[in-house]
Amino acid sequence: MNRALNHNVRRISEVILRHRSFLVTTHVRPDGDALGSLLALTFMLRKLGKEAVSYAQDPSPPSFDFLPGAASILHEVPVPLLFEAAIFVDCGDLHRAGTALADSIGSVPILVNIDHHVSNGPPFGDVHWVEPTASSTCQMLYDLCLDLPLSLDPDIASQLYTGLLTDTGSFRFSNTNQRVMEVAAALVAAGARPDTIAQHVYDSASPQRLRLLARVLATAAFHAGDRLATAEMTENMLAETSASAADGEGFIDHLRSIKSVRMAVLFREEKTGVVHVSLRSKGAVDVATLAQKHGGGGHRNAAAFRLSGRLRELREQFTQEAVSYLE
Repeated sequence: MNRALNHNVRRISEVILRHRSFLVTTHVRPDGDALGSLLALTFMLRKLGKEAVSYAQDPSPPSFDFLPGAASILHEVPVPLLFEAAIFVDCGDLHRAGTALADSIGSVPILVNIDHHVSNGPPFGDVHWVEPTASSTCQMLYDLCLDLPLSLDPDIASQLYTGLLTDTGSFRFSNTNQRVMEVAAALVAAGARPDTIAQHVYDSASPQRLRLLARVLATAAFHAGDRLATAEMTENMLAETSASAADGEGFIDHLRSIKSVRMAVLFREEKTGVVHVSLRSKGAVDVATLAQKHGGGGHRNAAAFRLSGRLRELREQFTQEAVSYLE
């Protein structure tokens, strides 16, 4: 662990050891790393004798219901005055945790930010540890465990392994390195079961999810000599297949899996009139830089942003921009 990283970890450890009650939260529409880090940190705090509550604005995708503590995540904002500190995990911006929490969190004395995303502005929070070179926030929390120090147990190991697994694309993405594999091995040694976790995450889809995937893939289009793949997911698709937005998590990876594709884009229509644009890439194509131009962020090979407007028009406009970016 380098000196700067060690300094940031030490500051987080000091806040944890100095305070008694914590609100732990993550971003809207949580994925595997968000849920794994949310629950792992909550369990870590409780293991240290602290009071800790998990909050996420949106429900978890069903494939993550197996995670220890998933059923206890609150989806209504608890009274912020009850907590001495709030810790945001895997959340690149304060408002990514949801408007309801962002509007009321000011009454909490200390805000802590632990994240691995690249964003447009400086990190938020009174104490922040942002490490873009980390594969996942769960990898960062493993380092925090070592610093506290706190022994791992099967529950925490499983939560952390889930975030590591999903944010590296099952150890297929370019953020998979020697350190990631060392952390994965340590988590398995502590009780995480790779076969069981993978089965829950990847082999527990609902019929509604499959019907929704068929509708989304029917909108797939290829551009720039098949180097760019785009598709869309609309509110009508969700209604017609009786699926939820959570059922659509990971659909963009089907676009990215095409051999010739270097960038994949999935446009997701939301009820608020906003279009969520997910980006994935391979190799040297940096989609984080592209997302930042539109107020978003992420990593070199995985990023996202939001635009206001009509889905079809925005898809056409951004597709042209993406083609130019690739060329």
